This record gives sequence, structure tokens and C-alpha cells, in this order.
Amino acid sequence: MEPLTAFAFDDDASAEEAALAEATCALALGRLDGLVAGLSGDEKTLFCMHLLRRALIAALLQSGFTDAEMRFEHWFAGLSRAPQETPLTPCPAHAIVRALLAELGHHTWEPLSEASQTISPAARFTSDGRDNDAAGLPAEALEAGHALIGECPLPSDACLPFAALEQLNRRLRQSALFAPVERGAAVLPLLDRDVAIERAGIRTPLWALDALLGRLLASCCTWRVPLPCPGAVTAEALGPQLGSCSRRIAMAERLAASVQGLIEVAETARRQAMRMHDSLGHLRSSARAPQVWMLLAGFAPLGLEQMGVAFGITRRGTYAVRDALVDAGMARVETVKGKVLLEATGEHEKASQMSSERSGALPSPLLAEFDAAMDEIDRLLDRTR
Repeated sequence: MEPLTAFAFDDDASAEEAALAEATCALALGRLDGLVAGLSGDEKTLFCMHLLRRALIAALLQSGFTDAEMRFEHWFAGLSRAPQETPLTPCPAHAIVRALLAELGHHTWEPLSEASQTISPAARFTSDGRDNDAAGLPAEALEAGHALIGECPLPSDACLPFAALEQLNRRLRQSALFAPVERGAAVLPLLDRDVAIERAGIRTPLWALDALLGRLLASCCTWRVPLPCPGAVTAEALGPQLGSCSRRIAMAERLAASVQGLIEVAETARRQAMRMHDSLGHLRSSARAPQVWMLLAGFAPLGLEQMGVAFGITRRGTYAVRDALVDAGMARVETVKGKVLLEATGEHEKASQMSSERSGALPSPLLAEFDAAMDEIDRLLDRTR
């Protein structure tokens, strides 16, 4: 469920509180812009892999697929069914992820488009096997989102996006596609009688605005790179019960929370890139193992067949990459439903492995022989004194 602010159904907040929320949001926006600008090539790749995963899962959760995060990794590998559809989900889950990957595959920021183009052919996102008349809704939502964001006026005297965000919010509340759907009634048969029950409205595709919101921030000169903002646009911020200042706070807080999540992703990408260079830096620059590991660490585990498709590796080459990553302690092999998956290991797992290797090496016969020789030398030295 989407988080609710403290101002829902209450009196409007003060202008000072709204200004403080926007100032906090502006600080997070500026920090992320600086972090992204300072990322190296491998750090950008890791950042984009994490960002794509976050954007896809956030889109599915916003659409009402509550089990999306739990099923995502095995669904990506083709080993699990799609997230469960409900009467509140507007379209199939695989239609959303395919539309988002296609959209971000043409992104103006090259690292993000390359990451999406690498993931798309490897994805084995299966459908639930049922026809759905709303399968074309994701493409329609993205097209409508482009139009709405393009119509928002740009501020003339500042590089802050909040005036444009208010205008976008106003247009979304008037949109037949994006405005929140009110609760309705459903008639169900019960004991030979028809009983009317209240039912929540179908989710509107606000995830499309999350994917495109960076374009608005870049057009306002807030960001240099128009990044997606998973979870930034919520139905709660579009609700009619909010006053103007409370609405500003809701928009700023949700955008700040989304941006803070991306800041954490950027910091994680830096740590992971450092670890990768320490463990795999001896490989040649064209080696596939580091590229494969960045997808494993940032997005999801891979099957060997997926690895071959994504990176253009032969079957024998996939074994070589697997062995190199496993030997370096960067990945482990798991078998799920008879299929071999390569999964990235965490830093603590590698440290534990190295510690066990060291402890296992202590009773080695060679070390025992060395210790005995040193004891004999000490005894000989004692005799000569």
C-alpha cells in the first residue's frame, strides 16, 4: 500500500511546513545529481542495474501486484509464475515490465539504455497464460505520460521543479487515465441473494509518471540526467481531500523518499565496484566475467542460457565465466527446479569464505613441517649459545 502523509483528512498544513519539505527534497535532488555525475563507468552500470530492478518492482507494486518482489528473481529466470493478478490490477504484470524495459531501452542516458538492452533479451518474464484486454495499457500510459510532462510549464527564474510538479499534479487530477479511481460497489451472490460490497478502485498507471518524471526534473535544470523516480508519484498526493500546502508536502516527501533510495543505490554501486575491481581487476578489459557480475549483483540471478543471450557468450564461455566468478568468491551456483542459476554473493559471504579457507589451511601438513623445522632451528641455536 502507498504511504499516507499525516495531513490526510486533516486541516491544511502551513506554508512554512511545505517550504521545509521542499527544501529537504531539493537537497536530496542536488546530492543525487552530484553523485551520479561522479560515478565511474562500472559504477554507472551497477547503478543502472539496481535502478532498473527498483523501477520494475515499484511499478508492479503500484499496479497492485503485492507478491511482485517475492517472485521477481525466479520470474525473471522463467522459473516462477507471474505475480498474482487481482480484480484491482489493470493489466498483466509481464506487459508492464516489457513496456518499461522498452521505454528505458531508448533512454537518452547511455548507461541506462545499455543496461535495459542487456536485460531485455535475457528476461524470461512469463505471462499468466490468460488473455487480457488491457495488455496495451502500459504503452498507452507511457505515451500519455510523455504528453502530460511535455505540457508542464518550465519555471522562468529558478532551477527548482516544484512549480512544474504542482502543474503536473493538477493535470493528473484531471486526467481520465491517471486520476485515482474512487471506491465502487461490487455485487456478489451469497446464499441465493445478491449482496453489494464496497470495493477499492482499480489502480491507475502512475508508475509511468515515475519512469518519466526525471525528464521534468531535467527540463527544469534540477538534474543533468533524467533518471526514473520509482515511487515518487502516488495516488494519495492526487487525492481531493488535501489542501494546497498539504499536497505540496505529500509531493515533496514522496519525491525525496524516492531520491533518497537512489542515493543509497549510488553508494551501493560504488562499494560493489570497488569490490569487483579488487577481485576481478586482474582480468583483461574485454572479459565478460565483470559484466556478468554487475548484472547479477544489481538486477537478479542468471541462468547460463540467459547469460549467453545477454552477453553473446558461447555455451563453453558461460562455463568459463561461471568458474571465474565462483573461484573469485563473487558468485555461487544454485539449482532451482533443475535449472542452474548463478547468484552474486554478498561481501559478508566472501569474507566468511576467505576466513574458513584460512582456518582450513592452518593444519596443512606443509605448515606442520615448516613449524617443526623452525623448532629444530631454535634448538640448534640454543646449543650454540
